[in-house]
Amino acid sequence: MNPRFNDANRPASDATYAFQTLAVNMRGFNQNIANGNNAVVINSELRLPVFTTFFNRPINNAFLRNFQLVQFFDLGAAWNGAYNAIKRPVSVYRDDDNPNNPVTVRVKAGGIGPFAGGYGFGARSMLLGYFLKFDAAWEMNGIFRGKPIYYFALGLDF
Repeated sequence: MNPRFNDANRPASDATYAFQTLAVNMRGFNQNIANGNNAVVINSELRLPVFTTFFNRPINNAFLRNFQLVQFFDLGAAWNGAYNAIKRPVSVYRDDDNPNNPVTVRVKAGGIGPFAGGYGFGARSMLLGYFLKFDAAWEMNGIFRGKPIYYFALGLDF
């Protein structure tokens, strides 16, 4: 079992797929919180360029010049069929390593309405010509409840 991918949330058995791919990640959840042939994701970030905002002079260091603090929230869902089949995803927990344990637990994911949601804070900057991103994200089921999921990435995308 991969700790970053929810293997317990399997695709619909009545759907046949020629190709499968991963949709955009929802920060605050392990990959595959929801799946289906339709998906929608809204990623919103508020970025504050710290040093260029507070110092009114040129900054030669690329790390300091590009350093940003970020507040974000993500909303998303995936479903099969028509749009009226959309509902908030569920987190599925089962012990696939023990075939004698038939217990499966389904918990409605945190979010708003039919969308799973995550929120958090992060930092962005440039180091050796690469744009670095670090985020700490929580599931939208209360204010900072549980442990955050940490993300580190290279690139300019969300």
